[in-house]
Amino acid sequence: MAAVVASLVYWPAGILVALACALIGVSPQAILTFGGGMGTLYGMLGWWLILFVLSLPYAAWFFPWDAKIDGFR
Repeated sequence: MAAVVASLVYWPAGILVALACALIGVSPQAILTFGGGMGTLYGMLGWWLILFVLSLPYAAWFFPWDAKIDGFR
């Protein structure tokens, strides 16, 4: 569930970061690549992993841990 949430939030969060970068005059490429420390692909993976870690508490909180699924609700 956390991977799904991270994947759904990834593109809208990226658009918001790009807009914020445009407003303050910083290159989105610099943010994406962590200041040029890694390539674009690894930067995108790094940001997805950050969103994944941030969505883990959300997924754990809303996961139906005590649900009993018997097919006849």
